[in-house]
Amino acid sequence: MQVLSNSVKLARVLGTRMILLNSNNQFLSSLTQFSTSPLSSLQFQLRTKSSSAFPAGRHRAAIATADVCDSNAALLVNGDLRALDPIFKIYGQGLAFSGPIVTVKVFEDNVLVRQLLETEGNGRVLVIDGGGSTRCALVGGNLAQWAHDMAWAGIIVNGCIRDVDEINACDIGVRALGSNPLKSNKKAVGEKHVPVQIAGTLIHDGEWLYADSDGILISKTQLSV
Repeated sequence: MQVLSNSVKLARVLGTRMILLNSNNQFLSSLTQFSTSPLSSLQFQLRTKSSSAFPAGRHRAAIATADVCDSNAALLVNGDLRALDPIFKIYGQGLAFSGPIVTVKVFEDNVLVRQLLETEGNGRVLVIDGGGSTRCALVGGNLAQWAHDMAWAGIIVNGCIRDVDEINACDIGVRALGSNPLKSNKKAVGEKHVPVQIAGTLIHDGEWLYADSDGILISKTQLSV
C-alpha cells in the first residue's frame, strides 16, 4: 500500500469507510490531497464528527427491562407499559438503550428513514414500521453509522436491515426482523410521527422505549425503578 503524504494521516478504518485528517487534526473537505494508490478503489465516507466520541444527548438504558416490569406492575395492567412481542433480532453494539420515540411508517422505501436519521437524535429512538416486509432492507451500515454520529440512541425496524457486519461494529442499538441484501425503493412514500402497530403493540410518537437483551418495553412516560 502506498504511504500517505505527510499532510494526511489515516484516522480510522471501518470496513471500507475512512475518515481523513490533516496534520492539524482537521477534517479534509475533499480527497484531492490524497494521492493515487490502491486505496482509491475503496469507498470513502467523510464525516464531520468522530464516531469514537460518545455524542452528547445519547441515552443509555440505566435500568433493566425486567426490573422495570417488576417495579411497575400497575402500569402493565392499565396498558401504560407494554412489552413488544419477542420477534426482533439484536444487532449493533448497543445491547441496552432507551429514549423517547420517533415513529415513521414506510413500506419498502427508506427515504423518510434517512431524512429522520440525518437530523439530531438527541438520545431518541427511531421506530420504523416497515409493515413487516422482509423483501428488502430499510437500514444499512451507512445509516446506522450516521444515526450513531447524530446521537440517536437506537433503531427499531419492523422489517429488515443489511450490512450486518458493519452495523454490528457500530456503537448503536438496532433491532430488526432479520437481514436482506436488497436495498429499498427511493420514492419518499410514507408518514412521520404517526401511531404505528408493531409486534402486537400500538406505539405513539413521543412515548418512551426501553430495550435490552431481555426485550423491548414501550411506556407512555419516562420510568425509573
